Amino acid sequence: MASGSAPREITLSAAWHSGAIGAELLTTDGESIQVVHRGAWSHGLGPDFQDALLLFEGRELRAGGVEIHLSTRGWIDHGHHLDPAYDAVVLHVVSRHDGTVTRRLDGALVPVVDVGPSDRFDVPDFAEWDWDRVGGDVCARRTMATSPRAIHLILSGLGDIRLAARSARIEARLSAEPPAEVLWAELLDGLGFASNREPMRALARLVPVASLEAMLQATAIADRGATARGILLGAAGFLRLSQTEAHAGRLPADQVARLEAAWRTRGAPWHDSGISSSLWNRARVRPANQPIARLLSAASTISQSASYGGLLPTILDLLVAANDLVSSFRALTADNVAIAIGEDRALDILASSVIPFALAFAAHTGDDALSSAAAEHWERLPAPAGNAVTRRAARQVAGRAPMGKIGARGSQGLIHLDTALCQPRRCYECPVASIELSVKG
Repeated sequence: MASGSAPREITLSAAWHSGAIGAELLTTDGESIQVVHRGAWSHGLGPDFQDALLLFEGRELRAGGVEIHLSTRGWIDHGHHLDPAYDAVVLHVVSRHDGTVTRRLDGALVPVVDVGPSDRFDVPDFAEWDWDRVGGDVCARRTMATSPRAIHLILSGLGDIRLAARSARIEARLSAEPPAEVLWAELLDGLGFASNREPMRALARLVPVASLEAMLQATAIADRGATARGILLGAAGFLRLSQTEAHAGRLPADQVARLEAAWRTRGAPWHDSGISSSLWNRARVRPANQPIARLLSAASTISQSASYGGLLPTILDLLVAANDLVSSFRALTADNVAIAIGEDRALDILASSVIPFALAFAAHTGDDALSSAAAEHWERLPAPAGNAVTRRAARQVAGRAPMGKIGARGSQGLIHLDTALCQPRRCYECPVASIELSVKG
């Protein structure tokens, strides 16, 4: 710490966050603590660090908050003993223990660790920034106006982080599940979107793509569409269809009769194990997003893929060969009955499901051509229209200023920004806040 400068709690918090305060600690009562996870820095909203994991005495794992003060008395001075938000705190870290007891509102005593004078820790550059300038209604209005390219680069980087995390989760599944089943689950998840994600996931487990493809391969080409529609709608709990449901799917009477016949004759494996139709959300859902419409798109995708060797090779070939990936993917979701999904939904599924799967599969199999093709599409895909999450994140960054062309990559970055940084108030770890505050004025 620079000579003459007053000690600040942010220096101690930065030392905890960076690991300068070690992972092997001893409380003032002589208990040993091993830091498993330091938690998320909260930017002053509740305990300084949330969701930490601490191992006490080598046997008791405790999860909760960590509060930082220069002295133990700070707990009472700041009113934490009267605030229920601090009842989750499991550790009080101070640079000087003054003997004050740390007691939560619920009566529990909080262990205290004295880490010594804060001036033994380096003061991070960002400790001198005015953090009150971010975390309010708008964080980076100035940077967005003067250096929009800098914001775009940050969003692209955050999008890459989200992509890498999704790909890693998918690759872990590839070690235990057949690739086609993982892809099938990802596609249905994307078609379910926010409103019907859970029943779509349940359907992917209930109707494995291998079983459906085997059935379609043994079916005349002209009957594959009706068979796929019958199996998926039946297993999803929608058969028999009411007139309202048939209208929602824009299904003419002859097609309804064909798919219901297919369900009766081919759907025996699922007749007693289907999903309850009550699990599907149909209220306040736009017509194109209604579950029946989305299930028809899934049926079209799987029935058309059957003519090209199955879902997995069809999707991978699209990634490698298609010049217009969005149009080619949308065409796969439509046939003489199903209407193609919208461009925005296609973009979201490609960015959130298909490309992460392709990169995971390429890493799993060592397919460099697939990896390169997926990476190129990731760079080129335009952004879909904003949703509630991306609009909220964009407002947080720039207010009403337009974001410009950030692509699907930047749009995914907005999602990561909102979910991983803005909502949990991790401002101290946010690159948008850092670039805004690093410029004086």
